[in-house]
Amino acid sequence: MPEEATSPEIHPRDDVFFQTPGRLSRAFPYSLLAAGRRVCTSAEMPIAHRFNQHTLILTLSGKGLLQVNGLSSLLHEGTIAWLDSSMLYSHRCEPRQSHWSYLWLGFVGYGLDSLFDSLGVIADPIFEPAKPHDTEALFESILREVETSSFLADNRCFALLAQLISSLVSERAESSELSGAVQRLQQVMELVRADLVRPWTVGDLAIAANLSQAQLFRRFRQRMGTTPLDWLRHERVNAAKPLLVVTDEQIGKIAARCGYPDPFHFARDFKKLVGATPTEFRRQGQSARPVGA
Repeated sequence: MPEEATSPEIHPRDDVFFQTPGRLSRAFPYSLLAAGRRVCTSAEMPIAHRFNQHTLILTLSGKGLLQVNGLSSLLHEGTIAWLDSSMLYSHRCEPRQSHWSYLWLGFVGYGLDSLFDSLGVIADPIFEPAKPHDTEALFESILREVETSSFLADNRCFALLAQLISSLVSERAESSELSGAVQRLQQVMELVRADLVRPWTVGDLAIAANLSQAQLFRRFRQRMGTTPLDWLRHERVNAAKPLLVVTDEQIGKIAARCGYPDPFHFARDFKKLVGATPTEFRRQGQSARPVGA
């Protein structure tokens, strides 16, 4: 008699890599803190570590079960779960599955909480990328950067992470999960980022969003947790950070390129938001660069 086919034995695995943000990490809105690969079985207890960070989980094979604030979601191959680990949650291999294999990324950053709320992630934490193989490649590229811990890891991890988050935003928007008002705010923010030099006023932003100024303030408060002009200051300062570190351009010219015709106002806002003057930030960042870079 022929031998019965048997399923391959699944061995639990947990690889964790930590990324210590360097000085240059302050130049970027998002910072990766940790990443890893994990294979777990249905016999293992649920995981419920509480961290004050956001986590993306990409399922490679098998199925997982995620519970957030009492709501359950099934994680299957090719999907991404977005988790705010400061919330009450747990995740585990789905009990009827032999295993659950996944990649994960833990990160923090400016505006993530507001984006999390805007996308309705609490009610629906599961994203289904149109090109799962491309998404897996992004995860793997980030993991390689963390494993190698090169000097440019912060820069590369941010670029890859921003690309990944952008794809999730697009996927959710294309599935009509974003309200019309949120879409208008998104369009306004993209318009502003493309022309930071323009002396934007609240009136300009309200017209671009097709909202009254009162509605604009209210929507920004609800979605971004701040006022329109405060958000604009953050955007301009964030745009200036990499220019200060990777170029030798005069600070006054960088200020003008980022929408500050008056260098004094630029220095004042930069100091308030970053905790260092533009000159101090440049000196700290450039001192961390390798010789000849």
